[in-house]
Amino acid sequence: MPAPSSSPRMVGRHSELAALLEAFDQGAGGTPRTVVVRGEAGVGKTRLVQEFLSLITSDALGASAAPARGPVVAFGQCVDLGPIGAPFGPIRRVLRDLHAAVGTDALREAAGSAAAIASLAALVPGISAEQAEGEEPAGEFAEAIEVLLEQLSQRRHLVVVLEDLQWADAASMALLKTLASTLRGRRLTIVATYRSDDIDRFHPLRPVLAELDRTRSVVRVEVRPLSADEVAEQVSLLAVGLDPRIVESLIERSGGIPFLVEELVDLGDRALPDTLRDLVLARYARLGDDAQHTVRTMAAGGMHVEHDTLAAVTALGDDALDGAVREAIDSRIILADGAGYTFRHALTREAVEVEMLPSERVRVHRRYAEHLRDDRGDSPDAASTVAEHWLAARDLPAAFDATVVALRQLHTRFSPATSAKLAERLTELWDQVPDAADRAGTTLPAVHLDAAQAWHDLGDAERSLRAANEGLAVCPDDALTRAALLRQRFVQTFNLEHRQRDEDLAESVALLEQLDDPRARILLSRALTNMALNEHGDVAREHTLRAIELAEDGGDDAALAVALTVEAWRIASDEDDEPRALEPLQRAVTLRLDPGMRAYAGSALTDMLVRVGRFAEAAVVGTQHYADVVRAGIERGSGPGLAYTLALALFSAGHPEEGLRYAQRARRLTDAHYAATMVRLMVGHLTWDDRTDARDELLVAERATIEAAARDRAEKTRSWRIQRAEEHLALRAPGADPPPEVFEDVLALASGQAGSSSLRRYALVTAALLALPAGRPVAPAVRDRLVTGMAGWPDHASALVHADLMRALLGDDSAVAEQRVDAWRALVDATADGLLPVWHRQIARCRLALALLDAGERDEAAAVLADVVERAQVEGVARVGRWAAEVAADAGLAGAAGAGGADGRRLMATLTPRELQVLELIAEGLTNPQIGQRLFISPKTASVHVSAILAKIGAANRAEAAAWYAAAVSAPQR
Repeated sequence: MPAPSSSPRMVGRHSELAALLEAFDQGAGGTPRTVVVRGEAGVGKTRLVQEFLSLITSDALGASAAPARGPVVAFGQCVDLGPIGAPFGPIRRVLRDLHAAVGTDALREAAGSAAAIASLAALVPGISAEQAEGEEPAGEFAEAIEVLLEQLSQRRHLVVVLEDLQWADAASMALLKTLASTLRGRRLTIVATYRSDDIDRFHPLRPVLAELDRTRSVVRVEVRPLSADEVAEQVSLLAVGLDPRIVESLIERSGGIPFLVEELVDLGDRALPDTLRDLVLARYARLGDDAQHTVRTMAAGGMHVEHDTLAAVTALGDDALDGAVREAIDSRIILADGAGYTFRHALTREAVEVEMLPSERVRVHRRYAEHLRDDRGDSPDAASTVAEHWLAARDLPAAFDATVVALRQLHTRFSPATSAKLAERLTELWDQVPDAADRAGTTLPAVHLDAAQAWHDLGDAERSLRAANEGLAVCPDDALTRAALLRQRFVQTFNLEHRQRDEDLAESVALLEQLDDPRARILLSRALTNMALNEHGDVAREHTLRAIELAEDGGDDAALAVALTVEAWRIASDEDDEPRALEPLQRAVTLRLDPGMRAYAGSALTDMLVRVGRFAEAAVVGTQHYADVVRAGIERGSGPGLAYTLALALFSAGHPEEGLRYAQRARRLTDAHYAATMVRLMVGHLTWDDRTDARDELLVAERATIEAAARDRAEKTRSWRIQRAEEHLALRAPGADPPPEVFEDVLALASGQAGSSSLRRYALVTAALLALPAGRPVAPAVRDRLVTGMAGWPDHASALVHADLMRALLGDDSAVAEQRVDAWRALVDATADGLLPVWHRQIARCRLALALLDAGERDEAAAVLADVVERAQVEGVARVGRWAAEVAADAGLAGAAGAGGADGRRLMATLTPRELQVLELIAEGLTNPQIGQRLFISPKTASVHVSAILAKIGAANRAEAAAWYAAAVSAPQR
């Protein structure tokens, strides 16, 4: 009886399998996990993954009983097609598995936009209806995939397996990195394997792995060779009664590699091959001529080859090919897989490919190239695959031509990651191909410029800078291209090294000034906006106005939008006139722009509306532009900044649930470089909403992100200084003063020149609130510093209301009660429709109530405080609501949020049954984990309940909540 092709059960690997199952459970619970499985060739990575998949889809985990609710497994196999490869090669199979599992309607619904559906249709035939005339073109493919996975994983637990990352194309690697680092709150588990012995320090996967290692959601699993005992156990499962000396030889020769153990056992009584290659080829060597020829041909095509392609390339008749394929399958060299065939193990494919004679290799790869070119010429990914085959066939001109075709297609259809690689491939082949410029329809410097722009779009400043330098090295005569490359080098040097090569920009402008070319004038407009960003005063104004004029004369709306946006920033910073800065932005968003440029201008307009305190309008404008971004399928690239600004507008306007949704979206979309900014926004909201447990959990979870930002982008930590100060705010004089360094830090920010003027005004208000809680006189020195900080404020509405707030705070300890009432009442009336964020508006109303109490107006004070308590719960400022409840309780006002009596029972009635259970356990002194254990909920869920309870009853902490509960339940009925 022949030996089985593999062990009937997996040997060892208990800890590795446990890590996969734990990641699966976390993914099922809404915490996405990516597991990177590494190990040398043949060590058992695939078997481990197969065992894992068998468990999660079997009754052992209770999944098969309810398939509609069980996990959806999608599998992608990376194929060795050279350093570029077909873009998103393994993702094609993943998408088709998802399509088969959930159906066309669900897939289209998850894709969301027409642009995304059009993009995905290239690799998932049948999901796109006929495109209607005027429908938006396909969007960015990587983003469409991400949106699809994110939406599908809201309803089903997705398990995506990517095998052999060492052969992954650039686009797939970039997508994996994005998914592993940005998705939050989704039911997604990704398992990716790679061959560790193939990854040297120059391998393109290496930097991707380095970045994944820094991602908290990534789990690493090392699959090591089996021990001697485990090899003996595997041998016993494969063959019974072997001589112990043979077993010892198997242990030694296999090196603990399960695949080699299987192959050695399968040889039976035949002599052991002397080399590893002979061992791997042992099955192949026993095939007939046609089968060997077919397997060699298939090896040249990669791990998986479709039947129709294999038939065309082998040139065997149908019967002969069927017989050859069946023989190879029976010998367990290949497997039937869908409409084609797959090698059972990558080692076999590699060894067989080496068996090809040089002339045969050239001939077979040529046939692949010709067949794919003729049969799939319209396929977006065919051209890059064709180019790889022409390279292997040593036909450099044909490879060059195919690369040109692929690059043209991918500029509009696929990820810039692949476009950058293809552009670099052209530069490598350029000198080896006759008439390269005529073939490409461009010049070598222009190709370097394309590569630099593609790397820029990917956010890789280092490679973009390198491409720009290489382009400049071969561009002495073409003034237009040289100017563009110089500008590109200026931008990337600043992005990478945070220094300015002003000489590059000056030379670029000088070259462009001499050219009578419409393209030069548009490029000059862009260069002048770069100059304006680094200048102030009249010089900056001259640059922006001329940039606007050049763009208008050239009829280039994109350049005009950039120039108008830079002019708006100049007006806001140089002239400190943020309201007037709205005018160019309002014009920019009316231009005919592509979705990306429209999002750029729309985000700037939303931000400026926030700066001037028009929060409700900013929320409307931002929401409209964000919908455009999603509809266009460019949320990944253009969404994060807009989502951040929109979230800030919504928080400020008192719409916390919507604001948190966009803030979380911004955190998921952004890369690690800017993630801390998004985290800070959520931390600020949770502080004002009195959800301190949730805030602290977020800070712990994102500690590495915050620390990295503090190291890499110190100039971006200003808002953290304000946020830290806000944590120490109190409405009335606290028992202990806040740390002096906190006050000094935020006051220094308010007095400096860094940041926008609106940020500096906000910092000064924060310093005043910190230094001037009600009930404590202000020191003259502190008063003088706060007054000095107001010097030079402009006279537009937002600045004036901040000045009124400052004057009301400064007058609280000196003015008579009636004067304070008048000051606070005027401020509250003036800000009823905006101008101050909701937390400052409600603080102003609390200060009004305090002044009313001092003036003896208790009824009005009670009404104001009751309204603050009620509104604060829905406006996301529960902290201020708690302060208002404390004031009312201390003053003994009717309806105070104190413990006991009818008021205590009334507030008790607002708690849900679960919240009452949690409150009772708080009164017992239990911690969140202990509450979770008692109620069978997670500590995080317990924390959310605790925060909600504190907000509803107006308790400052758990001790106050416990005391409130004791008083409320013991109060007599009346």
